[in-house]
Amino acid sequence: LFQLCPKFLHTNSTSHTWPFSAIAELIDNAYDPDVSAKQIWIDKTVISGNICLTFTDNGNGMNSEKLHKMLSFGFSEKSVMNGRVPVGLYGNGFKSGSMRLGRDAMVFTKNGDTMSVGMLSQTFLEVTKAEHVMVPIVTFNNQHILWAVSDPAESRNSLKAIVTHSLFSSEEKLLAELDAIIGKKGTRIIIWNLRKDKNEKPEFDFDKDKYDIRIPEDLDETGKRGYKKQERLDQIVPESDYSLRAYCSILYLKPTMQIILRGQKVKTQLVSKSLAFIERDIYRPKFLNAKTVRITFGFNCRNKDHYGIMMYHKNRLIKAYERVGCQLKANNMGVGVVGIIECNFLKPTHNKQDFDYTNEYRLTIAALGEKLNDYWNEMKRKKNEEHPLALPVEEIQKQPDQTWVQCDACLKWRKLPDGIEQLPEKWYCSLNPDPQFRNCNVPEEPEDDDLIHPTYEKTYKKKSRSQFLSKTNDTPQGVFLLKEWGVGIFLEILNVFQTNDLSDALNEFPVSLPSLKRKTPSCATPVSLKTPRLGDRARGHHEEEEEEDDEDVIILEESSTPKPSADPDVPVVKTECIHLDQEEKQQESSGAGELCTATTSEGRSEQSSSATQTELPSLVVKKEEVEDEIPVQIPRAGGEPQGPHVNGVAEKCAETENDLRNRLHSLHKEKEMYQAKCEALTKELHTLQERLLEMNNKCVKKEMCHQATETVPPGEQEGAEGGRLAELRALYEQALGEMAQLREQCSALQQLKRECSSCAAGESRSEVEEMALQLDEVFRQLDKCTIDRDRYKSEIELLEVEKNQMACQCEELKAELAQLKASIPQAVAHAKDSTPSNVEETVNFSDGESLKLRSLRVNVGQLLATIVPDLDLQQVNYDIDVVDEILGQVVEQMHEISGT
Repeated sequence: LFQLCPKFLHTNSTSHTWPFSAIAELIDNAYDPDVSAKQIWIDKTVISGNICLTFTDNGNGMNSEKLHKMLSFGFSEKSVMNGRVPVGLYGNGFKSGSMRLGRDAMVFTKNGDTMSVGMLSQTFLEVTKAEHVMVPIVTFNNQHILWAVSDPAESRNSLKAIVTHSLFSSEEKLLAELDAIIGKKGTRIIIWNLRKDKNEKPEFDFDKDKYDIRIPEDLDETGKRGYKKQERLDQIVPESDYSLRAYCSILYLKPTMQIILRGQKVKTQLVSKSLAFIERDIYRPKFLNAKTVRITFGFNCRNKDHYGIMMYHKNRLIKAYERVGCQLKANNMGVGVVGIIECNFLKPTHNKQDFDYTNEYRLTIAALGEKLNDYWNEMKRKKNEEHPLALPVEEIQKQPDQTWVQCDACLKWRKLPDGIEQLPEKWYCSLNPDPQFRNCNVPEEPEDDDLIHPTYEKTYKKKSRSQFLSKTNDTPQGVFLLKEWGVGIFLEILNVFQTNDLSDALNEFPVSLPSLKRKTPSCATPVSLKTPRLGDRARGHHEEEEEEDDEDVIILEESSTPKPSADPDVPVVKTECIHLDQEEKQQESSGAGELCTATTSEGRSEQSSSATQTELPSLVVKKEEVEDEIPVQIPRAGGEPQGPHVNGVAEKCAETENDLRNRLHSLHKEKEMYQAKCEALTKELHTLQERLLEMNNKCVKKEMCHQATETVPPGEQEGAEGGRLAELRALYEQALGEMAQLREQCSALQQLKRECSSCAAGESRSEVEEMALQLDEVFRQLDKCTIDRDRYKSEIELLEVEKNQMACQCEELKAELAQLKASIPQAVAHAKDSTPSNVEETVNFSDGESLKLRSLRVNVGQLLATIVPDLDLQQVNYDIDVVDEILGQVVEQMHEISGT
């Protein structure tokens, strides 16, 4: 009697939102070291018209006390045994799992000494209107006699409750279920009144696959059929989500127990060794005090659409195909990559389908995303270096790096040599090609215990970081931020946002950047610049002294900087800053050092402000700073520099005019430099275009129409080059589109090839099965013929023996008959010579001899009838020698037969 409301049984079961998690709880109970079952049988049966689920194992079984604790709440005495760590934690798995699957459950168990039966039934509690949870338990001894553990009356009442409110209406039926457990020890669980959906249909589909238990398909909002877990609404559903056979095959990281589902063994697999391109990485979280955790990465060989992290806890699967890192983005990055980690340092939830959302879990997910990105980038780099023109790495057909198989006798895992594809239905260690591991007593191959270094070098990560830092040094923002923050923060930005572009990282960085101020560099003499301020019309111009350097000019637009009010007379144009390479900066800085003391506008020679504006007389360049904003009006190229105009008021200033002339001179220099750079880029674009054309010609036979090129006058060369660049860009985008179409066609062809290969495999498999049946029939006929041959041979031997016996008897009869014939003349002569007084005696003697001869002939006739079936004994006269002649003929024939 437990002080629990009966409704708690249903409430406790609602933690399992997915039905397979409830089945996994029952499998875990058989796997744990206190039971240590080698096999568990899961099946569907019908008892008294009710569909039932049965779970039978050959473990250690339980006595009545352990059964009582199993059916109670919160008892968990599991511990590590023989190096096997138990999965159970809370002592709640059987109650929550069984009541999630059905309303009633029976447990049959025997441990070699006693046999016990317990019932956990919501129907029983409702019918009896119980106020507390009651669990009837009965115990029998090995002689099938009811054994009272404490109170005999209580045992009888429990037995009466079980046979009244269960599917087993008598004690004999209970004992028959106990006898169904193979061996002296084991446990059998029967669950009935299975849960049904709103249409009163069973929760499971038992008909689609007779060797599987599946979750039925439902119509979703798109009209397509399929089952999806809540967390996979935007993903391709793996088979393990709706197939119990597929789920059981990956349920344990290293399976040590066979699962037989509906009469057929589940082909369990070593998940960490069934991948392609396997590499191992390590994770050193700070909260584990410098302990390392191994992470295995590889590509899924069965289906590239099933990818993510497989997170195990104490050898038991908790989360499957959890996408992290670049796999979360809407692109093809990380497709097909599977990561495997055993997170014994995290705490799973009660239903063992997720982890508690703690800080340790969040750090682990972030680290897994980073390391998966490293693996993906490294594999992609290797593939591009080795096979640059091949399919993408995620599209290549792959095979597992290793082949592992489990022995059906000792359940040890053995590694097989490469090239072995087909294995027998039952495999034993004696079939191992490696003589070192050809015995079940030999331990398994040891694991690689190197938990200090990864198995591959992350060259891509080192290269990307060096490129990132070089780009940062080439950027004014990056130079300043490197001085302010250091390299560590920049690498952190790279890791967080998975980008090598400084602008992308800065745009995505959540913290607003600090205000950037100009610093004093190598110029010794400060220069004063007088420019009109936009918001100071009445007061005129204000002189502002600035200290700046040729190599440290920063224009940064911040969201926190206030914008000036727009004036209708002055157009506001966004400027685009183009930064030169580091080498060009050094060359420019050497030439601009002489002009450093003249004006500060020459220090801005590393930036080119370009804007597009139509029908406006001037362009305004805005420079946003912390203190104020100083717009500078730039005259058009090709005309005389005009005086500065602010809000339509023209003021001529000699100093400003000189400044603008110097700026115009520097801009011309930059223009020449950019033209040279444009020509170099044009050559590169030509090279890329030629390569693209070659690739297109290789992939698709397509005629390209070459348009005639017109010569451009020298004055229009720049415009022609711009049009040519636009044309090349359009051709490049067109080539990219065609390549994307080719990739789609290749993927479609590969999918068709896979379907054809699967169909061919199915046909070949059916042909092989048909040939196997024919061979089996031939062997059976051959065995039958062999049996008939042996039987006929034994009969022939018996007939030979009988023939020899009959030949001996015939020789004896023939000799006796010859003696009789020889005695007849003597008897006649004696009769002639004898006196009349002895006539009566002679007659009596001859009569006696004739009777003896007649009886002998009768016996010979019966013997001849067995040899000659056509001989009619009723028509034979035994007083004459007819029988003698027949006997002589038969003897001669037998002599002839024996001679031949």
